[in-house]
Amino acid sequence: MDDPGTNLGVCFSAGNLYYAVSDPEADKQLTYIGAIEFNFDVHESLVTRSEDSFPAVLDSVKELKDQYHINRIRLQTHPVHECWSILPKLIYDKADEREAYLNILMRGIDRRLIEPFWFGLSNQNFKLLLVRNKKVMEGYRKLSNPIGSGEFFSDFELGQQWTQHTGQKGSFMTVSIHRNLVSIASFLLGKMRSATYIKFDDLIDLPYLWLQKAEHLKWLHGLHEYIYVYGDQTDQLIDVLEPYWDDAASICLLNSLDKMKIDAPERNYNFPLTRAFPAILMAVGNF
Repeated sequence: MDDPGTNLGVCFSAGNLYYAVSDPEADKQLTYIGAIEFNFDVHESLVTRSEDSFPAVLDSVKELKDQYHINRIRLQTHPVHECWSILPKLIYDKADEREAYLNILMRGIDRRLIEPFWFGLSNQNFKLLLVRNKKVMEGYRKLSNPIGSGEFFSDFELGQQWTQHTGQKGSFMTVSIHRNLVSIASFLLGKMRSATYIKFDDLIDLPYLWLQKAEHLKWLHGLHEYIYVYGDQTDQLIDVLEPYWDDAASICLLNSLDKMKIDAPERNYNFPLTRAFPAILMAVGNF
């Protein structure tokens, strides 16, 4: 078997870069989990590639590569820079209809700048379409260039990785909170059911926005054995949204390595692990 090498998982939250380094000699084991603090918004820096801030992020990744002998980097993308859409598989099966829908969806954007990705769903009659803008992704690519091998993962893909990591085949929902955005994905029998995200100005508005979204997306009120929560302001998120979730579901706040089913030499950190969860999962995954 080929040497899997060392993975670096990276995610961002406001002015922080969170990272995790895999142990290539052990399954579900990390050698280090850390955070780097900046005095600017890291996502904004990636998108704008500002000369005043982006070089600092790039230098930090280069230092991590050299320090931990990284072979592969995996970066979490931000839903606000993506478009997600559920479409009948019939559209996917016909190239002309695929292109026609993309033109409608991304009207005003040069087709050469559009990157479409298609994902299977538990209902095989539908597909999830993810669309990214190549210009927006340029900052992510520049971060991966020093390492050579880079992959980018959307929020809903973390749920797919969770099924591989844990072997969980029941029904569960992932809820990830970013600044002014919540992303949600539902999984059934090891496959993704659907995914969406909700933008908000204030957390107190989320119940209304959730109910409004659920009028069209019935799975938001569906039955789930587990609801996994991670990201920023997770405690406040649970406080405002728990009354609108399945009463029978077990809510799991991913705030410890035990809950993540991952091991590392250190067990205590000076930052919430809920924010670093995407980096941690991407680092250990063999996918």
